[in-house]
Amino acid sequence: MSIITGSLGDSWQALPESLRRLLRLGFAGRIHLCEIAAYCLDSEDVSLAPIGLDAALTAFGENPLGGGLARELLATPALVPLLPRESGAVLSSLVRHWAAPSNIEYFQRLLARRDFPKIKRFIETNAARDAENAYWREQALTFGLIDADPDWVEAQLDLPGTAVPEPCLNAARAQVARFRGHHVDAARMYQETGPLFGPAFAAIQAGHCLLASGDADTASLLFLDALRRTPWNTSLILRVHDLVSGADRETHALPGSCAVLLYTWNKAEELAATLDSLLGSELEDCALVVLDNGSTDRTPEVLAEWLPRFADRLGADNVHCETLPVNIGAPAARNWLMNMDMVRQRDFVCYLDDDVELPADWLPRLGAAVHCHPDAGVYGCRVVDHANPALIQHADQHLLVPEDASFDLSRTEPNPFRLSNLHVQTLDFGAFDVLRSCASVTGCCHLFRTEILLESGPFALHLSPSQYDDMEHDLRLAESGRFAVYQGHLAVRHRKRSGVASRISPSEEGNALGNKYKMQTMHSRVDLLAAAAREQELLECDLSRRIRLLDDLISA
Repeated sequence: MSIITGSLGDSWQALPESLRRLLRLGFAGRIHLCEIAAYCLDSEDVSLAPIGLDAALTAFGENPLGGGLARELLATPALVPLLPRESGAVLSSLVRHWAAPSNIEYFQRLLARRDFPKIKRFIETNAARDAENAYWREQALTFGLIDADPDWVEAQLDLPGTAVPEPCLNAARAQVARFRGHHVDAARMYQETGPLFGPAFAAIQAGHCLLASGDADTASLLFLDALRRTPWNTSLILRVHDLVSGADRETHALPGSCAVLLYTWNKAEELAATLDSLLGSELEDCALVVLDNGSTDRTPEVLAEWLPRFADRLGADNVHCETLPVNIGAPAARNWLMNMDMVRQRDFVCYLDDDVELPADWLPRLGAAVHCHPDAGVYGCRVVDHANPALIQHADQHLLVPEDASFDLSRTEPNPFRLSNLHVQTLDFGAFDVLRSCASVTGCCHLFRTEILLESGPFALHLSPSQYDDMEHDLRLAESGRFAVYQGHLAVRHRKRSGVASRISPSEEGNALGNKYKMQTMHSRVDLLAAAAREQELLECDLSRRIRLLDDLISA
């Protein structure tokens, strides 16, 4: 079997279904890419070797100072003979100069507390003491970018005495330049890496950088050339399709009226910033309803200041504030709001968190998603960290259900399933700027058709205070055949840190685990497996449609 054939469509159809299931999720994220590589390299089909090699080197390219990853790659017997000479030499050099300290308990405690000033001081001290150890350069790159401090990262990368291979340092510097917004410089740096990180990695990353700089024409040429060399790269297929079709620039007014719903509790400063961005956005035929969950800070004063401004713009009858004596929690707040008469009369309902910053075109961007997928159950967006937009908190999440698991209430995971999380395995390099269907989107910017929202039932009160109630609601919609749609061309900045940038207390973690247990008991194996199978069919149809368009373009 030959993988690289005359067309993208032929190449895709030649792949085994079990590999396509992995690739449909995307071609990004260290853990996911290593899973793809392992599948291909463990396969008896030698024609899958180019895909396995590309996945492994792409993971390295995303983590160019990752000595632990480099060691794993060099310890993979099926991979080593496939490595280009330069790639193998750089991996070997990195491994020789990378060593995790024997005792990192204190460092791990700092990481658990997310005490970034102390984390950086600790890294500085050890990097100066052990200058040749690439481990500390890796930590500097990782946690310096998480803390949005590129100056500090560059200072650590440029310390004298480092034995880190220069190609790895250059790839790390490209990430820093990209973070700074120096996209043309970053594109040049990536292109200078050549085939070190795979046959198309340099072109793809340079293309994303040039696209961010406004040079869509050159980016398109780089992307199309990369597709010819790596037709299995589904993230690239998705992104190039949206670029050449114009989906990444499309906006549409919602086909009807909308109620924008905010529930808040003791976040006066964040709420004011959210209302400021909301007032500055496009709000055609909208109403605003705010539920104050018994706030005891300055929230009432903030609402008294901002709501009259919305009344002037939207009309007094289209602005309402409901004040409760206590905090009833997010699920109950969502249910209260969706059942208000002035909300039920609207065609669409959009829930917003009280700590987000919205771009001016956020609603027309969601309108484009509605225009493209009019029958979806819910619409969401790419949510990024407010302090560091290079960190994606939420993107398209896909349902993964192990077929060999059973329902067992005695386990901490009584009914195992999960949602894909490629977006937290890497920085935002552009691979998630796509518009497509998925199983779940985040609830901090959640758009529904009102009719579908009311039909689908309330958010689960027993999943309070907030974990998993929006995910569980999305799963119910997916099981009914109404999948979510992810509008990755809309980025909403979220002030609450999550993922690698967050700090979660033991009580919060315990509550989350308890709610995860409860959520799993609410869904049957049969329904989950059926929904996962339907989603795979949906993703396959979507990819096939995009591939046909790109094949026509490439052959023209």
